[in-house]
Amino acid sequence: MDIFGIAVFCIAAVMLLKLLGSVNPDVRTAAALLAAAVVGAKALGGISSLTSAARELFAQTGLGGEYIAVVFKALGICFITQLTCDCCRDNGENALASQLELAGKAALLLTAMPMFTAAAEVIRSLLIF
Repeated sequence: MDIFGIAVFCIAAVMLLKLLGSVNPDVRTAAALLAAAVVGAKALGGISSLTSAARELFAQTGLGGEYIAVVFKALGICFITQLTCDCCRDNGENALASQLELAGKAALLLTAMPMFTAAAEVIRSLLIF
């Protein structure tokens, strides 16, 4: 991932968005969403190396492949929630962003429930000898 290139793109996008904001706020919002999608796609382009490293780590610990899926689903929930909350706040919808954060936290907990269950089972097995 080329963070320098992403940073330069973001600075250029912010300057363009400032110009668009004074001309047409609706076009500015659409352009901001497009810029965020481009940055997100660029960031996801480097995820294959992260995925392989995580798979190797999980294989070394002896944990099943379903747990790595949980981790990446949780990461996706966090990214989507943050991006959408930022978009809501940029458009003055703070209450909606707060409710979305709450929904994201609930979705994260539901997604992570298999890991909590597995941890509870390990603790129970350690206590029962």
